Amino acid sequence: MQAVILLSAVVLGLVFGRIFRFTLPDWSTEVILYALVFAVGLDLSKERIERRFLKNITIAVFSTLFGTLSFVLLSSLFLPLKKLEILAAASGFGWYSLSAILITSSYSAYLGSISFFSNVLRELLGIVLVPFGMKVSKLGTISVAGATSMDTLLGLVASYSDRETALISFGHGFIVSMLVPVMVNFFLGLLK
Repeated sequence: MQAVILLSAVVLGLVFGRIFRFTLPDWSTEVILYALVFAVGLDLSKERIERRFLKNITIAVFSTLFGTLSFVLLSSLFLPLKKLEILAAASGFGWYSLSAILITSSYSAYLGSISFFSNVLRELLGIVLVPFGMKVSKLGTISVAGATSMDTLLGLVASYSDRETALISFGHGFIVSMLVPVMVNFFLGLLK
């Protein structure tokens, strides 16, 4: 139900902005996002960090890397791009703003656009899957969220799971976000 409310809110915001030509200042969404992460962090501060959290975070990070890169290598058989280009675009792991800028500024605006679109789709897929996926596989669902598991989707993960899973989601998103510039630049370096 919460996924329907979230998607409805996005559509309502789009319609409202189009009809009334209303736009928020660029900085405001970032401030609201930081406030949301701060509130979730306050909630998570009640939890003790144990060794099993680190083990689950490590499993989720490796699942994200292996699953994403394996899937895009398989997809490269059907796409008219070089394997390294597809790997670079997918290495945004959901952080569409950073990966698109990195790829556009140092390689190609066309591939940067593909990276932006594919990583936005990953985030939207995560929004739709989190309410259902948490019942099937918590770590698998966190892996689908990619880098957004520590910010945009953290509130959703926290509301459909427990504090332990939210803590794992935050740790996973933090590590995957740190890997985004490393992985994108690594694959771009192999292309040059």
